[in-house]
Amino acid sequence: MGTIHHEATLTVPADVAWDFLDRYTRAEVHIFSACVGERQQDDHRVVTLIDGTELWERNVTVDPQRRRAVYAIPGFPGAEHHQAEMRVLTDDNGTATLLWTTDILPHSLAAHLSDTYAVMFSELLAAVNGHHP
Repeated sequence: MGTIHHEATLTVPADVAWDFLDRYTRAEVHIFSACVGERQQDDHRVVTLIDGTELWERNVTVDPQRRRAVYAIPGFPGAEHHQAEMRVLTDDNGTATLLWTTDILPHSLAAHLSDTYAVMFSELLAAVNGHHP
């Protein structure tokens, strides 16, 4: 399976970062420049792209104890499988790290989407670091 993995140290505490990701799972925050809107419908976060395409992100796991959110996009264009995890970790010093891992099939999509996801991770990182609950 193709994997796109991003990781960065945060400038905000883990609880602040998790608050942002938790709100993300409920479509309460806007992050990505490639999207024009988000809404919550049942256990899906429906994302509208600039071209009008809707992506239905199904929340698989939202685990505040582990600060972990997992979602799948069954209808991701060109993919047989798409699942991603956003997670906030802390080290012994209390420094928070944001992880975003996306597994996708076919494998070739990971290489094809890597530049796009790098931009999206930069936007996610800026949004999390700028969050004030």
